[in-house]
Amino acid sequence: MEQDNFGIEQITQEDRAYSGSRFSEVRDAIFANPYQKVWGRDGEPPLPHYKVTLANMLRGILPFGKHYLFGQASKRTVDSYADLRWGPDGKGFRRIIHPNGVCLTGFWEITEETEYSGYFRKGSRGLVAGRYSCATTEVHRGDLRALALVGKLFPTTDP
Repeated sequence: MEQDNFGIEQITQEDRAYSGSRFSEVRDAIFANPYQKVWGRDGEPPLPHYKVTLANMLRGILPFGKHYLFGQASKRTVDSYADLRWGPDGKGFRRIIHPNGVCLTGFWEITEETEYSGYFRKGSRGLVAGRYSCATTEVHRGDLRALALVGKLFPTTDP
């Protein structure tokens, strides 16, 4: 995806039509079309890397601006529960904040006693799909950066 192309940031009919998904659907979508086997290997492109700028976050905020992308993205994040969001080109959308990230899947298990309930109590087990991302342009070890991990727990151990 190009540095200046953010895709569809606003909420869409696809978001509104969401009725839930299974872990297997999300996992299959994550691994359906990998860019290549190993990023940065000889002959392979490096992992995509996007600049994080204040200008991108403020793009369109003034009254004469085309669209306030960050405002649209914020509304979508709050209003949409969709797990998968591909858009008409099948490439999804680029995040304005935290654009550099990877998807993860795994097994969730709480093995120790906690003061919490729900899926944070001892004995909780399930499957998880998540995204680990960086909020800054710099993504290398030793660079100062802000990191995030978000995930969705699926209340089953059967994919």
